[in-house]
Amino acid sequence: MSKVRSRTGKGISPRMAALIILVGVVAAIVAVSLMIYTERSKQENYAIAIQRLNAEAKQITEHYNNEYALWEKGLIDDANMIEIVDSVMMNQQRIINTMKNLNVPDIYKEAHEHNVKSLEYEYESNEHFKRYLESKDEDELKRSQELLQLSFEYEMKALNLYRGNGLFLP
Repeated sequence: MSKVRSRTGKGISPRMAALIILVGVVAAIVAVSLMIYTERSKQENYAIAIQRLNAEAKQITEHYNNEYALWEKGLIDDANMIEIVDSVMMNQQRIINTMKNLNVPDIYKEAHEHNVKSLEYEYESNEHFKRYLESKDEDELKRSQELLQLSFEYEMKALNLYRGNGLFLP
């Protein structure tokens, strides 16, 4: 059996060549395994974070809807409703900022973008509703309702994309 020659002229035995190849294959397997583990870990961390943030956003929206219902019935005046809207918007902005800073796995990028857009539209809707409360300008109320509809549409797109990738949000 012939020997593989190195630059120094000394040969490498077939056994040594096989060992080098084996070490290379094992190193490649370990590297791929680490990459898969890292990606899976990234997906799991993202799933936990996005589920928590969406649950929090949902609670904020439910709180807002309850207060809105009281305002519609005349049990909350405009000034108090403005304070409620300000508080809701502050919490929404915090969630939006947190979501924008998440490390999003590639598999969830499109869903995540729709999710953020949904929250941004809801936030903007609240801005216009607040302006309506301050001015009673019906155009502000109309714009608020349009943005709320867009928010809902983007939320549905996001939820469908998440579900399609095996992630279920509250």
